[in-house]
Amino acid sequence: MKNINIFALSFALTLVACGAPSSPIPNDSSSEETPIANPYPRFHGNEVHGEKNFAVLINNYSEGRVEPTPWAGYWWPYTSNGIANGSYGGGLSPAGKYDAARGGATNSQGWEVGNHGARVRGVQGWWGHCNGWCAASALFPEPTDSVFVNRIQFGIADIKALLTEAGMAASADFYGTRVDYGSDYETPKYTDTVPDQYFLVLTNYIGKLHQAVLIDRYTGDQVWNQPLAGFRIEYPTPANYLGADPAAPNVYRILVNSAIWWMNDEVPPGVITPPFNFEDNQFVSSRVLSMEVWLDAPVVFGPDGKIKSAGNVIVTRQGDYFAGGAWRMGDGAFAEAWPDYMWVPYSVVKVPTPEEDPDLDEDYANPYIDIDWLRKHVLVPNGMDDPSVDPRPVDPAPIPSASPTRPSPTNTPSPTNTPSMMPQPEPSSSVRS
Repeated sequence: MKNINIFALSFALTLVACGAPSSPIPNDSSSEETPIANPYPRFHGNEVHGEKNFAVLINNYSEGRVEPTPWAGYWWPYTSNGIANGSYGGGLSPAGKYDAARGGATNSQGWEVGNHGARVRGVQGWWGHCNGWCAASALFPEPTDSVFVNRIQFGIADIKALLTEAGMAASADFYGTRVDYGSDYETPKYTDTVPDQYFLVLTNYIGKLHQAVLIDRYTGDQVWNQPLAGFRIEYPTPANYLGADPAAPNVYRILVNSAIWWMNDEVPPGVITPPFNFEDNQFVSSRVLSMEVWLDAPVVFGPDGKIKSAGNVIVTRQGDYFAGGAWRMGDGAFAEAWPDYMWVPYSVVKVPTPEEDPDLDEDYANPYIDIDWLRKHVLVPNGMDDPSVDPRPVDPAPIPSASPTRPSPTNTPSPTNTPSMMPQPEPSSSVRS
């Protein structure tokens, strides 16, 4: 992911997620190349657009689920050669089958081993394809049957793998700023996505629109993307209302407890996802998050305990980053607390092959997996042959040189420079994302 600018959903958003950081990229303010501490240069997330009145949102969208539910899947780790792994296909990989069905005109299996494989320089156990699976599970119906294309059988696991690889490059709206190695724990990056953004994204996208929202559930520097399946917000009581902030009299605070559920990515890829019912199981995990939500006008409760009126949820700037609300997660820093960032995918972006663009310096998404070809031939009932090529036998999957072990995240050091809780004035439109 080198030198790709990301400003709006019309651009490709390629998330270094459960995956390898790419080579250094230049910083705007200097011609020097710096380590890939932030893979999103010049980009600090979007402001949420939509309904912002707290009373409207809490009274109408305190619970929501994504429709259709994203499917549970598999993260295809680099240590097992990504989608060039043959463990789920009798020694034949999804990439190998794809190359065979396309008559050997593509080199997706070779590319995968070289770029998403066990021998990639510096490979770590958590590198993989979780962001690609997230995007695919949100954008495409779950495959439920095998198909034949040019006499090559693509099972459910194969189809999910190919969609996962295609999803490695996607257009999206992005909320929050990714935390990277070490020093970011001392910056406002660590405490975003800020609570008010989190509240607005859940209620507007999932509650109101039932649209898929993806999160990095790991607050620290590893990246573990998961697609949300649903959320619930506990209805506030008068005891939860804290009133005006003594340090900012025009900011009114209310305590909010929420729960989020996400689909898991260590499910065997050939398994079909059961219906989502707001419960933890092999396919679904959850987390409870507590926070202060900040409003620009008082909260008024009626005699029945329901909120009659309230101000709008505040999301503003604090320097280069958004501010709004405060996490109430206890003392210290956490590896798995609030989402590091949240994103809403819209489409898969097709990456040119080296033959189509020899000058393209891109090693993140497998350029040989053509989403248009998949739509035409694999993602149709029973499959559709491609008469433009002669299929060939499937090459066996290479044997990886490492085993796919995924380390559990650990708690990170507490930041010593906690960002100010003070809301900042609304910026001018010229500095908004």
